[in-house]
Amino acid sequence: MPKLKVKCSWREYHSGELIVEAQDKEKAVELLKSDQNRLLELLIDKYANETFEGLSDIEVFPGAGDAREELDLIINNGEIEVCES
Repeated sequence: MPKLKVKCSWREYHSGELIVEAQDKEKAVELLKSDQNRLLELLIDKYANETFEGLSDIEVFPGAGDAREELDLIINNGEIEVCES
């Protein structure tokens, strides 16, 4: 599946980047925006910071994600899944 790089911003002025693998970029971004509770849960796990209160923005970087970067999430059949390394 193709990769895309998304930037997530959340309250408390934290931000970070995720590498996401998904069949359809537009549907993936739509899911990330609509299921922000699940995404926030995964961000808390990844960054080990429980001060996150909510997401404020999701932005897709132009172009595909770099194949050398570690994959964080997989979007498969309408589900956001953490990628087990």
